[in-house]
Amino acid sequence: MKSGFSHMLDLYLTNSTILKTNILFGSSDVAYSKSSFDEKQITRSNLETSMASSNLQHLHLSVTAYRKDTFADLNLTRTETSTKEIITIESKMKNVHRGRNEMPHNKNERQRECDNCFKHDFEYYIQNDHICNTSAMHEQIDLLILVTTVHKNGFVREALRTTWLSCTKNNTANVRHVFLLGKTFDNRLQESVMRENDIYHDIVQEMFIDTYQNLTYKTIMGFKWASTKCSNAHFVMKTDDDMWVNVPSLVKLLSESDLANYLQTGLTGDCMANKSPIRNNNSKWYASLISYPDVSYPHFCSGTGYMTSIKVVSEIYNVSPNVPFFHLEDIYVALCARRLGLSVKKTVGFYAGHRLNVCDHKKDDVLTVHQVTPSKLAEIWKTLCSPK
Repeated sequence: MKSGFSHMLDLYLTNSTILKTNILFGSSDVAYSKSSFDEKQITRSNLETSMASSNLQHLHLSVTAYRKDTFADLNLTRTETSTKEIITIESKMKNVHRGRNEMPHNKNERQRECDNCFKHDFEYYIQNDHICNTSAMHEQIDLLILVTTVHKNGFVREALRTTWLSCTKNNTANVRHVFLLGKTFDNRLQESVMRENDIYHDIVQEMFIDTYQNLTYKTIMGFKWASTKCSNAHFVMKTDDDMWVNVPSLVKLLSESDLANYLQTGLTGDCMANKSPIRNNNSKWYASLISYPDVSYPHFCSGTGYMTSIKVVSEIYNVSPNVPFFHLEDIYVALCARRLGLSVKKTVGFYAGHRLNVCDHKKDDVLTVHQVTPSKLAEIWKTLCSPK
């Protein structure tokens, strides 16, 4: 830890078994603590961070507390001038779900609606608001592709740029792309991302902590960026960095079918209905009764790849403050869509499964394929195939 000014925070939190606390002091060091709670479920965590100077300002505090039947998420921005302060988080927490025996049932469970309870007010760290600029009035952007990724996957992003994202021609064509990232504690990884962005200028990053549980933040960031920085795009696709996406076939589908009209009030992809939440807490997609009390999810499209219009993306972003947070991003988007009265339908070809024949990936009826490695992408791209 660097030498310099030391700042101590004493944090109290009740009604949880695990406390994870991350503190970011602007561009300075990060303090991190993970503490188990005692039998009374009350703990005190001390976090100490050395500062480069004694002028402590603009403290961003992110706290996540959870247990099998509890989830709490807090993002709090404060300005500190003292060298020591005790913060009692219990009275400041928002969207806290506690054990069923601790609060009345109707106040305990996640509500379908709220009043400005999910604010997405994180600052951009990397913005790239030029990506959707066009050089002539007649130029148009048919499709914007939002790709969720993680910091360590620089080689994966490079594989995408040289294969199916090459059609964007370094974001000068009628299709544009952007990679979505949150904040990392690893300075080495962050510096690598900054160097990568200096070369390609195709990354958007905000100051929320980049974890799987925060994928909803990442998607809403993408929707915010699309709505405010790329509103001239006609359609938007959200996908992941482990995908094969048949971009020419998607653009063709949008231009030759009635799908374009449908997407003005709906979403499409690998969509499904009547799916129940997974209550096994060992599952990656676990949802507790507290975080999601309903017996089934709304009709939703898999986060591996779905598509809609820029109009719908803007509507979802604008309604999101009034839809309580849920950690599964594709479900959260569906919850927003339900609130807006939007429709959702499956399009054959999304999530087409694992293809053994390389040339199958290039067929018009194959739109997306999941879990495709960089080496497989290169093989698909280099293989010469007979006409479709």
